[in-house]
Order: sequence, then C-alpha cells, then structure tokens
Amino acid sequence: MSDNRTPPPAGEPPRIPPRPPAPAAFPVVPALPAYPVQPAPQPAQNQPVPPAYSPTTPPAYAPYGAPVYPAVPAPRPTSGLAITSLICGIAGVVLVWAIIPVLASIAAVITGHMALGQTRRDPAVGGRGMAITGLILGYAMIAIAAFTLIGIIISFLFVGAFSLPFIFSR
Repeated sequence: MSDNRTPPPAGEPPRIPPRPPAPAAFPVVPALPAYPVQPAPQPAQNQPVPPAYSPTTPPAYAPYGAPVYPAVPAPRPTSGLAITSLICGIAGVVLVWAIIPVLASIAAVITGHMALGQTRRDPAVGGRGMAITGLILGYAMIAIAAFTLIGIIISFLFVGAFSLPFIFSR
C-alpha cells in the first residue's frame, strides 16, 4: 500500500490514477444478428405427403386448471301431438265460460293418449310430460263440464219445475 502523504522519490513522476471513462448518453446495445433466411420449399417429386391427422395422435386436452364440461347430448324432438294436447288442455281451462272448453278438452284427451303412445313406441321423441299435463287438464275440464251439466239438469227437474210456476203465478 502506498501512502499518499509521502512525496515520491526524486526522479519518478507522481502517480495519478487514470480517469474513469465518461458515461455515454445512451447505452450501447450490440446489434442483433439477422434471422437466417430459409430457401422457399421446392415441390418434392415422388415423396409421400405426411397425413394431416394420424390415429396415434392423442386427443387435445384442456389446459391445466380449465374446467372440463361433459358433452351435452342433442335435445330430443318434442312430439307435436303432446304440444297439441297441452294447448287444447290450457284452452279448455281458460275458455271455461264458452262451449269451446268441452271440444278443446276432448281434443286434449284424444291427442294426449296418441302422444303417450308415440313416446312409448319411439323413445327418441320427447314430450311425455306435456302429454300427461294435457290429459290431466282435459279430463278435469270434462269432469267439471259433466258435473255442471248434471247439476243444471237436476236443478231444472227438482227445483225449477216446482218453483217456476209458483214464481210466475203471483
């Protein structure tokens, strides 16, 4: 180690440390090598073309952590008879104040039974629930119409026959 306080011996130049280089305004970045240029592929003659898909290729999987959903089967077509039964059953309930409910309810019962037979014969056809609903509505409205008709007949026979002449005789 040298002591800077002691003067150098005579005849030797004083030791001055070299200056550090001045910092550059922009850092110098070495140039990147150019991409190698590949020659254009020439059409090969008499060489087999590899298949685009080989049976040994494993199936593509979802990336790790991605949810995997099961395949959804295609929906079954709904029976037109089942839809008709449901619509006629609803029409019988909604149009209870007219004569149409009796006709609509009878149509609901007939088409409902036909739809149940169709869904039983061909399991690929859906609509069993709609057919059952149309049947229930149809039978319910037929029962209500039957009770109403029986009630009207009974009231005319027993109440109306004896009360009407007495009401108008005054």
